[in-house]
Amino acid sequence: MNSFWKSFLASLLAVMVGGVGFFVLGLVVLTGLVVVLGGGGRGVVVVEPHSVLRIDLSQPLVDKPNGRALDLFDYSELGFREQTTLYEALRAIEQAAEDPRIEGIYLDVPMAVPMGISSLYELRQALAEFRDRSGKFVVSYADVYSQGGYYLASVGDRVCLNPQGGLAWQGLASNVLFYKGLLDKLGVRAELIRHGRFKGAGEPFVREALSDENRLQIESMLGSVWGFVVGEVAGSREIKADSLMSYAARLAVGTPRDAVRLGLVDSLWYRDRMREELAVLSGGGDEEGEPRIVDLTEYKAAVVDGPDDRMATTADEIAVVYADGDIVDAGDRNKEIVGNALAETLRGVRMDDDVKAVVLRVNSPGGSALAAEIVWREVYLLQQTKPVVVSMGNSAASGGYYIACGAEYIVAAPTTLTGSIGVFGLTFDVGEGAREHLGLTTDVVRTAPAADMGNLFRALTPAERIYIQNGVDTVYARFVEVVAQGRSLAADSVDALAGGRVWTGLQAVENGLADATGTLTDAVRLAAEHAGLEPRSYTVSQYPEPEPPSFLSVFGTLSGTTVRRMITAAIGGDSDWRELGVEAARVREMVMKRGIRVEMPCRIEIRH
Repeated sequence: MNSFWKSFLASLLAVMVGGVGFFVLGLVVLTGLVVVLGGGGRGVVVVEPHSVLRIDLSQPLVDKPNGRALDLFDYSELGFREQTTLYEALRAIEQAAEDPRIEGIYLDVPMAVPMGISSLYELRQALAEFRDRSGKFVVSYADVYSQGGYYLASVGDRVCLNPQGGLAWQGLASNVLFYKGLLDKLGVRAELIRHGRFKGAGEPFVREALSDENRLQIESMLGSVWGFVVGEVAGSREIKADSLMSYAARLAVGTPRDAVRLGLVDSLWYRDRMREELAVLSGGGDEEGEPRIVDLTEYKAAVVDGPDDRMATTADEIAVVYADGDIVDAGDRNKEIVGNALAETLRGVRMDDDVKAVVLRVNSPGGSALAAEIVWREVYLLQQTKPVVVSMGNSAASGGYYIACGAEYIVAAPTTLTGSIGVFGLTFDVGEGAREHLGLTTDVVRTAPAADMGNLFRALTPAERIYIQNGVDTVYARFVEVVAQGRSLAADSVDALAGGRVWTGLQAVENGLADATGTLTDAVRLAAEHAGLEPRSYTVSQYPEPEPPSFLSVFGTLSGTTVRRMITAAIGGDSDWRELGVEAARVREMVMKRGIRVEMPCRIEIRH
C-alpha cells in the first residue's frame, strides 16, 4: 500500500473517530441542557390523596451524598440517576406517617438488596415506627427474598411472595480469601508486623487459613448478628426464635409453600394480584382501579426537599457530617475519608455559630493511622465547643472507631462492626518473583543502611523490622490512649478489649465501647437534646455537600475506561468482570498502601 492510501485511510479513521466523539459530546451536552433547563429532569411532583409510598429497594440508599458525576450518570439512559441518602429516606418515612395523603408503604424487594445489614436495621426501625405511630399499613412483595430483604420485609403487616419464587433462610457465613499460596507461586513474600493478636487484616497475605483468634472473633460477630436478626424476625412474625434457628439449620424453607406453612410469608401472589391488593388497601385506586403509587424519590422531592417539609427553617442547625469509606492520607473525597479534607469540613462546622450540635456519621473499616489521628483531633476540638454525637453505620472499626472516640456520645446499630483497636504494617518482597519469572533485578546505592527501606525488591533487615514494630507499638499505645480518654476507661481496661478484636454494636454497648444502640435519626434527636433544642426548632444539614452533577463534569472524565463503561452499559452491563476484579483490586491496594494501618480484618454481609 503506497503512502497516499496510508495517509487517506489514516485521515478517514481520524474523521470517523472524531465524528463519534462529537456525537457523544453532543448527546452529553444535550442531556446537560435538559438537566439544567428541566430542573434535573424532574418536574413538579404532586402527591394525590389515597397514595401508596413505594420504596424500591433495588435503588440503594447511600449513606453519604455522592458528588461524582461519573457514578451518577446513566450511560444507557444518558441522564443523571436520582440519589437518596438513608437519612432522607428516614425523614420521608417519618413525614409519611403524618401525611394524610399517604395510606401506607409498599416495599418492592429485589433478589439482592444493595444495602448493608445495619442500614437495613435503620430502615426497618423507621418502618416499625411509621406503622406504630400512624396505624397505616406496610406490605412487601418479592419474586425472591434474600435473607437481608426478608429481614426488612418481616416488619410489615403482610409479606407476599411470587408463587414460583423463593425465600433464603440458611444463616450467615463469612468467607475469607487467602493469597499466600498465590504469592508463594509468584515468588512474593509478605511480612505482617502488628500489635494485637486479633488484628487479622494482613493474615490473608501470610496465612492459608484463619488463625484461632480470627476464627473466634468472626464466630462471635456472626453469632451476635444472626441472633439479633432472628430475634427481630421472631418478634415481628410471632414465631419462636428457636424455631427460626431450626428452620435455617434444617434448610426447611425449600419452597414458597414451605415459607407460608412455617409462617414466614402470608400470601403467594403474582405481581398483578399484589397491585390489586394495594388498590384495595389504599381506598380503591384510581379511575382504572390501579393503586396511586408515589416512589420514594418523588415523595422526597415533594415533601423532604419541597415546600411541604415540616422541619423548621430557623437559623439553629444540626450538622450531619459523613465519614464514609476507607481512611486515606490523599484520595477522592467523594469515595474515601481524606484526613485533611474531612478535618477541614469539621473545622468549618466548628466555626459556624449557626451549628448548635453535630452528628458524625461513621461508616468506615479504617485505614491510615495518621489520617485517623488528624480527623480525631478535629472531632476532639469540635466537642469542646458543641455537642458531638457519633452515629455508627455498617462499620466503624479500627480507624473508624479511632475518629469516633473524640465525641461525647456514641450510638451504634446493633449489627455495626466496631472496635478493632489494633495496628498493623504489611510489607512485600517481590525480588525473587521478579527475578525468576520476569528476569528483573535491581541494584541500589545508599547513604545509610536503611535508606531504601520499603524497597519492594528486598526483604526487611532485622533492624528495619524492629523499627517498624516500634512504630506499630507506638501507634497502638496512642490508640489505647485515645479510647481511654474518650470513653472514660482505664488504659488496662481498653487494652483488654483491644488487641484488634472486632465487636458488634450490641457487644460494644455491653463492654463500654459505645453508649447505646440506635439509628441515625436517634443520634440527631439526641444531639438536639444535648444542645437544648426543642423538637422541630432546628434544621438538619448534611456535610460535606457534594457539587451537583453536570454534563461538563461527565465530559471531563471521558477516557478509555469511561468509553468502555458507556459501551458495556449500552449492550447489557459488565457485572461479571467487575465482580472478578474486586479481590484483585484489594490485593493491589494492600500492596500499594504505605505506612502503619488501623484497618478492620474482615467485612461481613448477609448472604443474598
